[in-house]
Amino acid sequence: MDYDIIQSGERIRQLRVESGLTQEKLAAELNIDRSLLSHVEAGKRGCSVDLFVRLSNFFGVSLDLLILGKKQATPQIANDHAALKSNITELVEQLEALRARL
Repeated sequence: MDYDIIQSGERIRQLRVESGLTQEKLAAELNIDRSLLSHVEAGKRGCSVDLFVRLSNFFGVSLDLLILGKKQATPQIANDHAALKSNITELVEQLEALRARL
């Protein structure tokens, strides 16, 4: 997955709209010029690392989501996957032991 400036800008726009913010309001919250935000959302200009970090913190999303569009697994999902893997491993061992007894 590569960085796509247009898609990244669209994700930022979507987050802003979902939050019920105008460009003016978000720009004020981030202490940037509205025209910069407009260019970022339109994919005409990329974000600095600093701005990506501020957007990530403001919206409570990962940098992976903003930059690459990748959603990270939450810790609970990661724990669920680990538990499921452990359960499957245990079941396979039990089946092998049962087969050995037959």
